[in-house]
Amino acid sequence: MNNHYFKNLILVFIVGLFYLLNATDTTMVFGIDSEKYSFVSKIGSKGTSDGQFDTPHTIAFDSSGNMYVTDTKNARVQKFDNNGTFLTKWGSKGTADGQFQGPEGIDVDNLSNVYVADTKNSRIQKFDNNGTFLTKWGSFGTGNGQFSKHVHGIVVDSKGNLYVTDRDNSNIQKFDNNGTFLTRLGSPGIRNAHFLQPHSTAIDSKGNLYVSDMNNFRIQKFDNNGTFLTKWGSRGTDDGKFMKPSGIDLDSQDNVYVVDKNTSRIQKFDNKGTFLTKWGSRGMGEGQFLEPEDIEIDSSNKVYVTDRGTASIQSFIKLH
Repeated sequence: MNNHYFKNLILVFIVGLFYLLNATDTTMVFGIDSEKYSFVSKIGSKGTSDGQFDTPHTIAFDSSGNMYVTDTKNARVQKFDNNGTFLTKWGSKGTADGQFQGPEGIDVDNLSNVYVADTKNSRIQKFDNNGTFLTKWGSFGTGNGQFSKHVHGIVVDSKGNLYVTDRDNSNIQKFDNNGTFLTRLGSPGIRNAHFLQPHSTAIDSKGNLYVSDMNNFRIQKFDNNGTFLTKWGSRGTDDGKFMKPSGIDLDSQDNVYVVDKNTSRIQKFDNKGTFLTKWGSRGMGEGQFLEPEDIEIDSSNKVYVTDRGTASIQSFIKLH
C-alpha cells in the first residue's frame, strides 16, 4: 500500500517536472537570429475618452520619459507617463491657438517644449509640457515658412532646431525653436535629395538626418548641413525593400527602424542601410498591425509603434 502510494507520488512529481521544463513560453517573440524582440504592452482603443484614440499618429518622449501622442481625428494631444498611465490632454478642433485640424507630427525639445504639426491648418504650434500655448508659425503656401495642407513630421535636433516634413510640397524646412526659417532641403523628384511625399525624419547621435521618402520607396540620409550621404530601399516586399515607408527613428546605437505601412511590418537597419531584422504582419494580435504609422524609441531602447487601424500603441523590447 505504502510502496504503491510512493510510486504514484514519484510519478506525479516526474510528470509535473516534465511539464514545467517543457511548458510553452507565452511571451510573443519576433525578429530573426540575434535580433529578436519581445512584445511588452499595448495601450489604447478606439474612442474619445482619456487614453483612447481616433487615429493615433505620432509619438514623442520628454526627458522624464513621458509620452506625447497626436490623436489626429480627436484633434488633440494626449500625455502619458512611462507606464502608459494617462496624465493630461489638450486641444480641440478649430483654428484658434491651441486648437488643431488633424494634428500629425510631434516632438519634444530638451527643455520639454512640445511642437505639434497642425496639419490641415498648415502651421506648427509650440506648447510647454502641460499644454500651455507658447507660439505658432506657418501658413498655407509654397514659400519659406509656408506649408501645404499636409505638413507632417517634426524632429528636433540637439540644438533645438526643428526639421519639418511637408508631404505635399515634397520638402523639409529647418527652423529655430521660435519658428525663424533657416533653410530648406529637397524638391519633388526621384534623384538624390529629391522626394516624393516624404513622411518623417529622424536624427542620429552625429546629427545626420534620415528621411523616409515614402513614394520613392527608400530612406535617404544627409549630414547636418543637408548634404546627401546615402540611400537605401526600393519598391517590394523583400528584406530591405518597402511598399510605403512611413515612421522612422533611431536607437541609442544609431540603428534605424522603419515602419513599412503597406506590409504591416517594422524593419531594422544599421545606419548605413544594412538590413538587420524585421517583425510584424497584418492582424490585431500582439506584434501585428492593421495600419502602422509611426515608430519611436525611448531612452531605454523600447520600441513603440502607433497603429491607426487598431487605435492603439504597441511596445517591444530587444531580447539579450
